[in-house]
Amino acid sequence: MRRSLLYIALLAVCMLHADVFRFLNTARIAYFNEKDYGRARKSCLDGLEIEPNNVELLVLLGGSEMGLGNWAASADAFVRAFAADTGKTLDWIDKQTEGRKYYFQAFYFHARELFEREAFVEALGYLNHDKVFEIDDINVYILRGAALYKLERFDEANSEYMRVLNLDPQNPDVNYLIAKSLFDNEDYEGCLSYFATATKYYTIDYERLGKVLFQNLLEIDSLLAQKVVVLWLSAELDELDRLLINTLGFREGLAGHGTSVEQFAEASADLGRCYYYYSMAHRNLKDDTLALRYMLQSAKYQPADLDALYYAGEMSAQHDLYREALPYFEMLAALSPEDKYAWFYLGVCYTETKQYAKAIDAYENRFLQLDPNNVDVMSNLAYVYREMGDNEKALQWLIRAEEQQKKEQ
Repeated sequence: MRRSLLYIALLAVCMLHADVFRFLNTARIAYFNEKDYGRARKSCLDGLEIEPNNVELLVLLGGSEMGLGNWAASADAFVRAFAADTGKTLDWIDKQTEGRKYYFQAFYFHARELFEREAFVEALGYLNHDKVFEIDDINVYILRGAALYKLERFDEANSEYMRVLNLDPQNPDVNYLIAKSLFDNEDYEGCLSYFATATKYYTIDYERLGKVLFQNLLEIDSLLAQKVVVLWLSAELDELDRLLINTLGFREGLAGHGTSVEQFAEASADLGRCYYYYSMAHRNLKDDTLALRYMLQSAKYQPADLDALYYAGEMSAQHDLYREALPYFEMLAALSPEDKYAWFYLGVCYTETKQYAKAIDAYENRFLQLDPNNVDVMSNLAYVYREMGDNEKALQWLIRAEEQQKKEQ
């Protein structure tokens, strides 16, 4: 009886192994010979139902999911393979012509997906498999640094970024990321050199792409460049198409040069963003001159950025450059008509440049529609009317300001 039971058990095991081998053989053929990743995936899953820790089935499953673009499922299959037998898994990967860097893509791209979903801890877990794969990749360090930065583990983030700089010291993105990390940590002095390096190499990228886009002109036209960026960001594609044809001399228009426009707009945004924080670092260090200089650069390269426009105008006004401040506040008000501070500063700048009718419109018809009980604006209106010689209206606004002030006491 015992021999019979043992024979039956051995027979069952052999049958199971035969089934596993059948699924494995099908998966090998589908994966390597036919590139039919869907069929290979199904065979792997069927085989794993019988033998869940079969390393070859797991790695073939990982490869099949990669072929189907399923980064999460691919990475998880390889994780299971490593858990079953790290040595065998690496041995299989090393025998493939694609090599370790190819198969590590499953971990990297899944980590990117997790990062975009703000699952930063989980993203780090997959990225950290670079040590198992013995991968030395700048993109991995940048993404890991970004995830650590989001988790406010600033020292660890900077350590990753420094690894990139050791490999690529002229990388503007990494210089910017280090600078931004130091800035957020309120190390305003320490971030300056990294912002300086980032702006230097972002400028090189911007000018290189600008030469392609403005190749039919003698040089990059700053105002025209801003118009291109604004039209692209606002998706006014018909007008942008006409500009490319009629002004820049590209007969194909946007259809032939859309990629160049997109890359140029991205380079402009990178440079403008870097100048913005470079300016703010100087502002926090009480260096108003450099803060203004770099904020004007930020607004130049980010002509539709509300913060850059606001601070470029505000800093200019603080330096008594009211006429110079006007275009920034006018653009800000056009882009964001509900921004009462844009109208407030427009009123101030129009007053200081003696454009009283425009000042009244900004204060009375714009700002007070958004904030009808603002005492400062009422007082400013009294001043404007007095400057215009309309003492009756000046008195009316002064009385209203005093009455509102009493209500608020």
